[in-house]
Amino acid sequence: MNATADKTAAELERKVSERLAGLPDVDASHIEPHAEGTKVILEGSVDTVFSARKAVLSAETVDGVHDVESHLTLTGSKDGPSAGH
Repeated sequence: MNATADKTAAELERKVSERLAGLPDVDASHIEPHAEGTKVILEGSVDTVFSARKAVLSAETVDGVHDVESHLTLTGSKDGPSAGH
């Protein structure tokens, strides 16, 4: 990638992170977006399928994002993956 592509990817990742952080019922602290061109890959974990879908839909609404791929895992816990550790 060239410097412009790196800057664009970093900008998309920042925008997606901000959008996810603004979701009221999704804990985005365990979601890490990675941009590859106009595609964003969401990695990390969420508590429910609903949260995962909401994260993907939210990321799709960010300007410049044309595709979202979910690599999110489900914890099944409202406390997130660090519960009990």
